[in-house]
Amino acid sequence: MKQHQLAFVGAGRIADVHYNSIQQMQERARLVAVCDSRAEARRLRTAEWGVPAFDSFEPMIKEVNPDAVCLFLPHHIHLEYVTAAAKAGKPVFMEKPIAATREHAQGIVDVVEKTGIPLLIAHTGLFHPAFERILEFVGKGWLGRPLFAKGSSAGWLTFRPWDFRLSREKTGGGCWVDAGAHLVYCLRAIFGEVQSVNGYTANLCRPEMEGEDHAAATLRYRSGALAQLFVSYGHKLPGYQHDWPLGYLNSLEISGDKGSIRYEISPNPRVEYFSEVAEAMPLEWQGWLTHQPAESYMYSFQAALSHFLDCLDTGAKPRVTAADGLATLDVLLRLYESCVER
Repeated sequence: MKQHQLAFVGAGRIADVHYNSIQQMQERARLVAVCDSRAEARRLRTAEWGVPAFDSFEPMIKEVNPDAVCLFLPHHIHLEYVTAAAKAGKPVFMEKPIAATREHAQGIVDVVEKTGIPLLIAHTGLFHPAFERILEFVGKGWLGRPLFAKGSSAGWLTFRPWDFRLSREKTGGGCWVDAGAHLVYCLRAIFGEVQSVNGYTANLCRPEMEGEDHAAATLRYRSGALAQLFVSYGHKLPGYQHDWPLGYLNSLEISGDKGSIRYEISPNPRVEYFSEVAEAMPLEWQGWLTHQPAESYMYSFQAALSHFLDCLDTGAKPRVTAADGLATLDVLLRLYESCVER
């Protein structure tokens, strides 16, 4: 396997998470440069990671010439940097959501189709072994027909003064478009495409945010299934004083006509299953069957990056394409539109 040389564009909190992933698979990847508009971030990252830091994209590409770029940027400039990466012929690993608007998201789809560059949207939750096990459970028919889901992504997000999530324009909204994406893409993998979205957003306790700090949505799928989703950046749980993901609960409950699933996504993955299908459960088992994954929540980031490296090695199509990112963003934006219509 080749050791791929990666460059980070954006040096915020999520860059730390992905840097830790690289440290777990140094035989496959190495960070060779970082780019950020903030001088202090460049100084700190150079000291911490021992790589050169640049204040703009083109000089970094010209001087370092990485094998691929990882975009950890405010959502509203994703199109700009995907376009720049495509012009340089560099594959892209990019944090969700795909963009802040449909127009920018479609622009990214068009760039990828025109240039053929590999691009993976980091819908990291799809790559955790716990969720892959859930998809296997559903695929075998042990849940039966999926009927209803309830999802939560709630905690007290700690903001830095420079955090782009404080800006409605840079984020594309508030907590819903930023954190709700994880719930939406996971359920899309189980229930299929969404037919309609309705709900409410509100700014209840985080005046520093321009966008919403709470959102509640009801989704109806083309299959007829329903889901209720709750997202908050102002929800106090035990450990909320610590930075994400401590004190931050992400969870899904999924029911079908033959069984149910409870999934705690973070901070500590755990899955509980029930099915009336005999082969799904131990003989004469009563109640929930609990599976405790060996991998932590943070492993999903490493797994997503590993898949991206696999695609670079083999030329395979990424599991989460620009078109998938657009479909997820469309669901997220439809909630905002339903609020405006009221």
